[in-house]
Amino acid sequence: MAHSDNINALLVELEQVLAQEHKALLALDRDAIESAGERKLSLDQRLRDASQATPPRAEHFDVLLRVKRAALKNQLLIVHARASVQSVLSMVSGTRFESYPGSTPAKAAPPPMRVSFKG
Repeated sequence: MAHSDNINALLVELEQVLAQEHKALLALDRDAIESAGERKLSLDQRLRDASQATPPRAEHFDVLLRVKRAALKNQLLIVHARASVQSVLSMVSGTRFESYPGSTPAKAAPPPMRVSFKG
């Protein structure tokens, strides 16, 4: 049971790191984002080691689901931030940029048209 408790504690710690990372992503705090990334890598290895001795069980399902949701929320923020930066860079450089893989690129505005109201 000690391994199972260890896995649960590691998953709870990972959930906390993901919550801190989420706040850092919203604040665009680069140092905190990098710190969270390093902590996630460390936790990943520790979870792998703990899981080799005892695989996760049904009792871990709830926390695993919360970790998955938190990781997906953070991934969406990261993808959006990356797309936003690339979009700004493409506007500045004049290159074409597709916002998200698989999405249809935005069409440029039509050229200006001269309209005469003089009859």
